[in-house]
Amino acid sequence: MTVQSGESMAVMFADVCDSTRLYQVLGDAAAHALTERCVGQIIEATERYSGTVVKTMGDGALSTFPSADTAYCAAAHIQEALRGTEPKVRIGFTIGPVIVTPGDVFGATVNLASRLAALASPGEVLMTRACVDALHPAYRSNTQRLDSAVVKGGIDAVEIYRTLGDPENVTVAAGQLDGASGKRRGILILTHRGRQLRLDTGSAPVLMGRDVGCGLVINSDWASRRHATLEIMNGRFTLTDHSTNGTFCLDESQRLLVLKREPTYLLTSGLISLGIAPAEDPDNVIRYRCGTIEGEAG
Repeated sequence: MTVQSGESMAVMFADVCDSTRLYQVLGDAAAHALTERCVGQIIEATERYSGTVVKTMGDGALSTFPSADTAYCAAAHIQEALRGTEPKVRIGFTIGPVIVTPGDVFGATVNLASRLAALASPGEVLMTRACVDALHPAYRSNTQRLDSAVVKGGIDAVEIYRTLGDPENVTVAAGQLDGASGKRRGILILTHRGRQLRLDTGSAPVLMGRDVGCGLVINSDWASRRHATLEIMNGRFTLTDHSTNGTFCLDESQRLLVLKREPTYLLTSGLISLGIAPAEDPDNVIRYRCGTIEGEAG
């Protein structure tokens, strides 16, 4: 058996709530169908945000992620996808060293993530202070400290945080309110070589790349023909890389993120560069800015 020790990663447990009661009340077939739907959402979100489903456990899943940000995005995606439905899912995640073996992960980090999931209420996401400290500032602002507690099996007190739950509490969301209501709705403004492109909640996905059929054509040797897509996903502006060389995002805090066939939310403002760091090809940089406008009266 090959064992990898000490590798640091984010570990997430997601469990379907009250699955035993569901089987008693609804019967095997109906309860199994509902549980499978929830587990399917967990698997889909994990894979979407560059995670690995280590194993499923009937009414839940254990997943690992390369960063706290990707675990956070997956957890938020799961809860938003299941919002307003039954059954609920409880999620706990933390970050730290783990022991990796074929088909499983072990260690104190894994145990802590499991305990956090058990402490979470239905529809809630709990995480540790270590996760919060590692989050992008915009994600961090959508968390709230709950308490310090010695979790079962632990020795030292752990600071526990939860997500605020409401996707509109994220720094800039695309906006889920109907523009006809007269309320504020989100927009994303892209600027490239003097051309400006605006997306809002009613916009179709925009493909970026060298292909002349793209919504935003980038004539760069570093860009793939169909390099990346911008779209509204779960009420937020989402950039997804499809390329060979990756997509570089530099946010207003000067944090550089390199996407490799994975998505990220665009939260405030910054630069996007296809296939190369922004400083190395400034002529083809795409500037983006998220904001809000008043919806038009119906």
